[in-house]
Formats: sequence, C-alpha cells, structure tokens
Amino acid sequence: MNSDDVPNRVAPRLHRPHGPGTTAPGHVGPPRARPAPRPVRPLLARPPSSLVRILLCEDQEVFRLGLRVVLEAEPDMAVVAETEHLPGALSAAADVPVQVVVARQGLVEGATLPLLRDLCHRGTSVLVLAERREDPGAELVEVLRAGVRGYLPRRSCAARLVEAVRALSRHEAAIDSSATSQLVRYLADPAAPAQVPERVLDRLTDRQRDVAELVAQGLSNEEIARRLFLSLATVKSHLTASMRRLGVRSRTQLAILVNRDRSPAL
Repeated sequence: MNSDDVPNRVAPRLHRPHGPGTTAPGHVGPPRARPAPRPVRPLLARPPSSLVRILLCEDQEVFRLGLRVVLEAEPDMAVVAETEHLPGALSAAADVPVQVVVARQGLVEGATLPLLRDLCHRGTSVLVLAERREDPGAELVEVLRAGVRGYLPRRSCAARLVEAVRALSRHEAAIDSSATSQLVRYLADPAAPAQVPERVLDRLTDRQRDVAELVAQGLSNEEIARRLFLSLATVKSHLTASMRRLGVRSRTQLAILVNRDRSPAL
C-alpha cells in the first residue's frame, strides 16, 4: 500500500457546549472586573492655623538663611515671608497673615520707628535681635515704647531663638534678662553708660557658645550635631575649645558653669 492509499486521519474536534461561564471560540467576552482599588489614606497634615507664621526682616542673606533653617526645623513653625527692610515687612504683613516678625535691630531704629510702631499696633509680635552696643539702654527703651515685646542678643543660640518666637506667638514677652538689667540701669541713671559685667559665655565664639548651651541642656554630641547642622567632629572640636577656654575638664562642669551664667530666654 502506497502512501496515496492511506486516508488522512484527523482527530475529531470536540464540541463543547456553550454553557454559563464558557466563551465561544473567537468571541471576546466582557472584560473581567478588576478588584476595587484600596482607598488612599490621606497624609496627616497639620492644619495651617496650628503653625506659628513668621516673617524674617534681615538684610544679611547668610544670616537670614540661617534663621529660616533654624525656625523651619521646628514642626510648629513656618517662615511665610522674607524682606530686607522694615517697609517691606509692613507691606508683606498686610498681604500674608503673620504672627511674629524677627528683625535685626539696625532695621527698626531711627526713621523706621513709626513703621515699627504701626506694625506692633496691628497685633503682630516683633522679636528684635539686638547687636552689641556700648550703651544699648536708649535704643531698648525706644523699641519697647514702639510696642516690641521680644528682645534677644543677635548672638543667641538657636534654642533661645525658638523659645522666644513661641512665647511671642502666645502673646507673652520674650526679653533677655541681660537687656532687662541694661534697661534698669538706664532708667535709674540715663546719663550713665550701662556697664554690663562680662559673662562667662562671652569668652567663647558664637558657635562655641551654641555648643556649650546645648550641652547644658543635656544634649549629646550627636543631638547637638543634628540641631546645629554640624559634623560630629566639628561639635567635638568646639566642645574641647570651650572647655579649655573656661577652664573646666568635664561636660558636667561645663553644664554647671553655663547654667550659672546663662540668662533665660523669657
């Protein structure tokens, strides 16, 4: 038998009934329903009303950027505007709700005092960062009469600045005790220059003072590094230099000395 005599055998095609759940060949059925997506959980954001809204009035860019970094590191604070002069601060405060204005002392004196008075009378709290002066009594009296309720040395550490801003947001005064002493001396005898005794911390540089004050608050070197945005090695270097200048041999002795000398922020 040759190959032509062999019938082609084809397997019979099985016929499957089209019942429920089956699809005819070549027929595109309805798309399979996808499972419902999981609901998106909204981020737990603070309502804007809970933030302390701050305006920076500072004409030195590096210092202004530093203030912003320090204040916005706090979860309850937001810098909403910046300006380099008091007229700009007055205008910005009219456009954006502001609770606290932080301003350099040199920007709120002399011809700008009427603007400062206007800003305070609007209900905005002002924190003046005072610069070193031989006789600061008269300038202090002027800004207090204008309505200022916050007054700190410009070289204050970050923690004191934050505490003062929080106090002013609660409509509390935040005046450094060294300024209070100068004010008392000035009122007792306006003609006599205020002689402020040297403080222990005045022997340190600004950064050494920041580190020493945070040590006195009980912070570790790692915590200080994070707070001041410094490397751990830099913190240790400042700490060693501070202890050498103040003649102490341990962190405990340094903390005791700083707490005796430090003026409270409020």
